[in-house]
Parts: sequence; structure tokens; C-alpha cells
Amino acid sequence: MNKNIKRIKRITVWLLCAVIVAACFTFAFAESDSDPASTEVNKGNLERAVQNIDTQVSSDGDGSEPEKQSILNEGGSTAKEPQIIKDTKPSAVDFNSFKDVSKHWAKDNLKKAVEDGLLNGFEDGTLRPDDKITLAQMITILVRILKPELTDYSGVPDGKWYTDAANKAAALGIFSSNDAEKINSAINRKSACAMIAEAFQLVSADPDKSNAAKYSDFGALSYEEKIVFASLVEGGYMQGFNGSLMLSNSITRAEFVTILYRIAGTYSSDGAIDSSGTVLSSEDTDLSGLNITGDLWIDATAKNVNISNTKAKNVVIRSDELDSITVKKSAIDRLVLAARSGAVDLNCSGIDTTVVGSGGGIVELEPNGNNVEITGSGRNVVINGMVNSLSVSGDNNKIYFEGNADACAIVINGDSNDITVNSDVDALRIYGCQNVVKGSGKISVATLYTHKSTISVAAGRTLDMVDEGIEGMTAVLSCPEAAYPAQYLIVSAAFENAPADTKKVDVTWTLNGDAVKSGTTELNSNTSIRLDYYVSGTVALPSTFEVGLSIKYTTNQGEVQTVTAKASIAADPETLKKQTAALAVIDTVYRGNRTTQWAIDHDYSKETKELFVNSKGYSSSSKYLIWVNIGTQHTMVFEGKQGSWKLIRSGLVSTGADDGTPRGVFKTTYKQSNWTTDGYTVKPVVRFYGGGYAFHSRLYYPGTSTLKGGANGVGYPLSHGCVRMQADDIEWLYKNIPDGTTVVVY
Repeated sequence: MNKNIKRIKRITVWLLCAVIVAACFTFAFAESDSDPASTEVNKGNLERAVQNIDTQVSSDGDGSEPEKQSILNEGGSTAKEPQIIKDTKPSAVDFNSFKDVSKHWAKDNLKKAVEDGLLNGFEDGTLRPDDKITLAQMITILVRILKPELTDYSGVPDGKWYTDAANKAAALGIFSSNDAEKINSAINRKSACAMIAEAFQLVSADPDKSNAAKYSDFGALSYEEKIVFASLVEGGYMQGFNGSLMLSNSITRAEFVTILYRIAGTYSSDGAIDSSGTVLSSEDTDLSGLNITGDLWIDATAKNVNISNTKAKNVVIRSDELDSITVKKSAIDRLVLAARSGAVDLNCSGIDTTVVGSGGGIVELEPNGNNVEITGSGRNVVINGMVNSLSVSGDNNKIYFEGNADACAIVINGDSNDITVNSDVDALRIYGCQNVVKGSGKISVATLYTHKSTISVAAGRTLDMVDEGIEGMTAVLSCPEAAYPAQYLIVSAAFENAPADTKKVDVTWTLNGDAVKSGTTELNSNTSIRLDYYVSGTVALPSTFEVGLSIKYTTNQGEVQTVTAKASIAADPETLKKQTAALAVIDTVYRGNRTTQWAIDHDYSKETKELFVNSKGYSSSSKYLIWVNIGTQHTMVFEGKQGSWKLIRSGLVSTGADDGTPRGVFKTTYKQSNWTTDGYTVKPVVRFYGGGYAFHSRLYYPGTSTLKGGANGVGYPLSHGCVRMQADDIEWLYKNIPDGTTVVVY
């Protein structure tokens, strides 16, 4: 019986998690498939050399997929040193022996990853596909796939299982010593995608951002990050889900290997190239007479690359030390030069777009009306020939145009690039900062989107498209003289040197350091904004009330500008004392002698009533608020809004005998002209508390307007639980109070 119950529970959990996975998985690389549960990639063999990458975080153990977290704290991982299946070669691992993969959505990819040595499993017989992958695991896999041997300083201590991979990843440019402290932490999608984009050189220098801009979290990225993720979306390597790229979400081991197989489904050391994408491993790479329909990555082992009579889409060279490269009689859509070292002298004929990516060594290009992109940083590039377009997204590059090297268009998105032009350029656009364009040539039209770059070359026409944003603007706050609980705090902001043209800015107000109001607004020289904030009657104010304002704007070149202002408001102790006194005097228990006169004699003052409801912070959906005080047997009506209620009406009532009227905050629900029973009639009726209780008149003889005698007074508890009112008071309530008005019984 217990085994059956456990089996049913497992099936139920699996079905639930399958639905969650289908809804939540958001990465789609290469194929337009946003549901990884239906994804099958059965392409070739990836490298059988990845060891020591399984880090224990958690395990479900029954093949089910746990619900994915929407937000990942990268610093919160509890990853430990890896536990691998000892003395077991990857090829000898039986995938079916793992206890947690038989019904997994990524079963096919997981099986392939085990066979290819990407995942080895744990000593307890689990593969843990739903554990969040760590930074150490990710760089280890990428390094073993791309096979770099050069090393650089990674900041990772010696003797760790991932030390060698970290040093190689640093040389490859996919890991920084700044990340060494969180190498055992889980990684989110944003960081994972950026690392994959760098590893496989997927970034364009000037991508179309329109498709990526449709996702809600794209706008929060920096200008440099937008280039990366716009490239991934434009290239079809990445898709969002439900209007978001889900960049802050975690990524699991299963998801990561799925991504890898969608980028490059094949690893080949014998020259076999798969149409889905291949990582080719060979010191001497000869691509002759081929028609390559998928992407091709030539890994770090390559030294000599020959491409002859070959047609290809994307070819990326990730060589450690490139001795030679030749391209002849070929048609290549995009060739990326991302060797870590080695001089390159390349005739670009037959290459639609030549990309100088990450790496080192001088690159000399001889284009013939082709396109050139520079996505790497710190590169030295010499161009000798006609360029259709040059796009630069990297930083700190030195680019030299020979005397006969013309260009139709140059676009600079990166920063601190030094470009020498000794010939003619039709059009130049500069978005990045600290760039220098010099030389003896001439630019027909130069368009500037920043004043933080310099053009010293002759220009026929210069267009100033600089978005100065809110630079130089200041904000001045106007505040009340004093602050106290249960008030509407109104603070207005005026601006000096505001932009003449309208800018859409982010606005954040803070009180005592805590954000209390935020949003976006359109700002120009005629704009003023204000904070209209209700201060709770229960808040304990410090001696000084700090108000802060932050205005943030991002220019069209990605520069974030911020204007802040602060003001101090002293607390008002006198008002605070009055509020405290009003709260102390209010009694919610009837202590009278059951006479109308006692209720009259013990009524509160108008000031006390107003201080009470305002100090308590009551609000209402209408302009009215009703307070029933059981202690004095009065019902009061206020007009206004939260924090500024004014008493407009007060009258004697009779609440429930034996404390039968419920206390709390309710709303009026609906009205009736009368309510008749065998023993009495009441009219009119205003219902509240779900309709079970009501305000109504005193009791009349059934069907008449004649008051019954006996127990029918006001000013002391008498009713069955409703609130009996005098005729003129209930008539006013019936005619004037809207449904949904707040009713306080206290």
C-alpha cells in the first residue's frame, strides 16, 4: 500500500513539474522551439573529455523536474567540491542507471551529454539535471569543447578541480579574475548567455535591436549588453517567453547542455561537419570543396586554416596560435577571426562579412567592397581596400585605413577606439565615447550621437544628434514645515536647466531612505512633479523626516544620467501629542447606564473624532467614511479622504445588545427601501458587512410609519446586531452614501 502511494505521489509531482517546465523554459537557440520538453537533438558527438564538473547542490532523485525559480541570487549558492563516479570512463557510464532521468524533458540531450562526457553523474546514482549549474561547471565544459591551451591569470587558487579550466577560460576571454570569488555559485541566464556569446563569438557589431526591444527586460540592460542580447535574438540563438528574456532566472545543467547542442550538435576531429553546427578540432584544417549549411567553429587546436572552393554560412576561428589562414574561391557569409595570437593577412574576397573578434595579433584585411566588423577589444587592424561598411562594437582598438582604403559607412558603438582614415568615407556614425577619428582623409557626412568623441578628419557635413539628456539639470524640493503621522505629505519638485525637449525619465521618491513611490514621467523645462504620500498614523517619526528624489535617464547612446535632491522635514511634536491623546480617550466598550442622556453627555469633541479617524489612517472608495463608536453609541459621517477627513454629521444610535455588533472595518454593500417582518418594519436600510448587518431606522409597527413603544430607544445597546438610527440620520445615509463606502465599527 505504501509503495503504491509513493508511486502515485511521484507520478503526480512529475506531471505537475512537466506543466511548469513547459510554461517556464525560455531559452531557444537555433530552433524556434520555446518548450524544451519537445526538443530532440541527436547530432554527432561532442568532446569526450570533460571531467570533474558535477557539483552537488540538490537532487530530486525520482526523475521529476522541480519548479524553476524566477529569480537567482548568484551569491547564494552552497556548491561543494565535485563528486564524480570514481574510475569510470565516460564511455562506460550506463545512462539508464541514473535514477532521475527516465522521464526528464531533456532525456535525449542528457543521454548524449553523458555519452559525450559532458555529464558524469554522482556517486549516489543520480545525474541531477535540475541542479543549477555553477560558473565552474560552465567554464569547464566550454573550455573542454573549444580546447584552449593558453592560460592567463584567473584569480582562482591552485589545486582546485577547476583551476586549469579557469586559467584557460581567462585566456579565452570568457572568465575574469573579478568573478573568481563566485566561481562555485550558480549562474543566471544573463551571465550564461553573455559567456556563451563570447565563447562562440555570436555578437554582431551593430545588430538590429528592434526585435530584442520587444522584451520587457531588454530596456534595463546597458548599451553594451543590449548589443550582446540583440545579437543573440537577431541571430535566432535566443528567444524570450511571455514578453521577457527571463535574464535573471537560473539555468540548470539540463538546460545548459540543451543550449550547447542547439548551437553545435557535433564535435569532429575527422573533418565530418554536421548541418546543425560543428566544433572542428584539427591542427591543420582544410575545408576544400564543401557546402557547409550549419555554423562551424574551428577550435583552439588549429594552427593552419585553408578554405578553398567552399560555401559556408558562419565560420569562427578560435585558434590559440594561428600560423596561417587562406581563403580562395569561396563564398562565406561571415568569417570571424578570434585567434588568441598570430598575425593575419587576409584577402577578403568571397567573404561577405569579415569579423575581427576577441584575441590578439595584428590583422591586415584586403576587402573588396565587403563588410568588416570589429567586435573584439584591444585589436590592431589595418584595412587596405574598399569597405562597404565598418562596424565597431569593441573598445580600445587601433584601426588604420591605408591611403587607398575607402569606406561607404563607419559605425562606432564601442569606446576609446583610435581610427585613422587617410582616404574617403561616405558616412560616419559615432555612438560610443572617447573615440578618436583622425587622418588626412575626408568624411562626407559625420553624425554624432555623443560629444565625448573627437573627429579631427575633414568632414563635408556634421550632424549633431547628441542626446544631452538631463546633464546639468538640478532639482529643488518644496516641503511642508513639519511632518506628523496621519497626514498627506505633499512635496513638490521644480527643475532648473531642464531639457527643452521632452525626456521620459524614471522617478523614485524616498522617505527616510525607503522608496515609497516610483514610476516614469515625461520631463521638460515646463515640468514639475510632486509626492502625495499618506503617512500612516502608526508610524513613529524620527526628529527629522528625510525626503529624497532620484531622476534617472538613459541617453540614446546608453549613458545613464541621474539627478538627485534631498530635503529634511522636522517632526511636529504638538500634533503628535494631540493624536496620541485622541487615540487614548476613545473607548470601544459601552460603559454607560443605558440612558439616552448618558450617551449625549459622553460624546467626543469634533476635534477628537477627526484626530481619531485620521490618525488611524482609514481610507474609503468614496468621499465618505462612516464610524460607529460602540462606547458612546454614536455614528459619525466624515467627508474627504485618507488623512484629511472632516466630520459632517453625528447622531445617536443603538448597537447590538450583549455586544452583538461586530467590530472591524467593512464596506456598505446595498440598500433597501424597507425591511418588514411579522413583528416590525424598518425603513430605509443600508447594508454592510456582507449584507448580514445594516444601518436602519428604529422599529415601526409592520407596514406603518408609527414607532413601536417599549425597547425602541437610541443611545444605548439594544438591537439584534444592526445599527438603529434616528429617522433623519438614516434617511440622509440612504440618500447620500454610495455602495462601497468604508464603515468602521470601533
